[in-house]
Amino acid sequence: MRTLLSLPLLLIACDPAETVPTDDPYDGEGTTACWQAEAALDLTDAPGAGDGYAKPSFNVTCGSDTVTLRSNGMPSYTFVALTPNALVEQSLEVVIPRFPAVADTPTDIPLLGYAGLNVAGLSWFGPNEGAIPAESAWGDPVYNGIVDGCFGHTANEYHHHALAEKCLTQDAVSSATPWTAADPDASSPSPILGYAADGFPIYGPRGCLDEDCTDVVTFQSGWVATADPVQDAWDNHAYQGDPDDETVLDQCNGRIGPDGTYRYHATATFPYILGCFAGTPMGTGDGAVGDAMGGGDDGAAMGGPSACNPDGSCDEVGTVCATTPQGDRCVPSCSQPSDCPAGMNGDVLTCSSEGACVPG
Repeated sequence: MRTLLSLPLLLIACDPAETVPTDDPYDGEGTTACWQAEAALDLTDAPGAGDGYAKPSFNVTCGSDTVTLRSNGMPSYTFVALTPNALVEQSLEVVIPRFPAVADTPTDIPLLGYAGLNVAGLSWFGPNEGAIPAESAWGDPVYNGIVDGCFGHTANEYHHHALAEKCLTQDAVSSATPWTAADPDASSPSPILGYAADGFPIYGPRGCLDEDCTDVVTFQSGWVATADPVQDAWDNHAYQGDPDDETVLDQCNGRIGPDGTYRYHATATFPYILGCFAGTPMGTGDGAVGDAMGGGDDGAAMGGPSACNPDGSCDEVGTVCATTPQGDRCVPSCSQPSDCPAGMNGDVLTCSSEGACVPG
């Protein structure tokens, strides 16, 4: 399986007219006046996932040193069911650094679970799935064709494995099927599409090579397939960056722009979003991002199970209250083992006699 990346962090090329603002004001009590909030999409007029689903919501609040992102985890566009897992409204709260810094060494992104949010408030995960089904265990879900037109699907929550620019602009918010829109203008730099857990912005694939933006290029991942990634996506890719090619990104899928700030770029090929964290994801401790994710006083990780109500019930559709290693939690309901997603830490979930997905 994947080992922690220990290659020197390569900071290749410069960047754009899509620079990250550095003069963000702060009023001492929380404000929306920061680039992180400015990048967030207004979901007020979004058509949403469809009849019977909650409308999407996303809010960004800037503190003096951190930024808090809150979302209900619902897509702004029509939900297309590609897994057995139901689309369930979440209560997501994430805190990221407001002024991130490049660390001395990169940190692995999680094999499963949250690694950041996009500008519509939806989680994004790394470029692999879990251990189930066996024929595609730990494989690349984009390569295996199990994501929708915006590169998302459901597990314990709806999440992305890649970021599609045409799905993550303000114009896209009004469309029920944004993946059918025309491709973005190749002569213009991409906007910010998401936030990494270490606080750095994630731009789309295009950017500028100088401050005047006289040359817009499409950046490329330096990761290449070494074998078929139907299974074991990380084991079947290797980073082979080219320091002489300024369009090739570093091993974390990022670069330093002409303004001197670091940023990631979403790419068309593996790892699609991030290959590693160039900065320090908040609350990671030994490297697991799970404890960086909010969930309120019940301590539940973002995307993981929330605590049951005092009466033992759950508000989330498609969940049931069950005893877990973390206490009583609202977990996916089931009628058979195949109804259960992979666990957030790669553990196998099975269907209990009470109809709850619990560790096997």
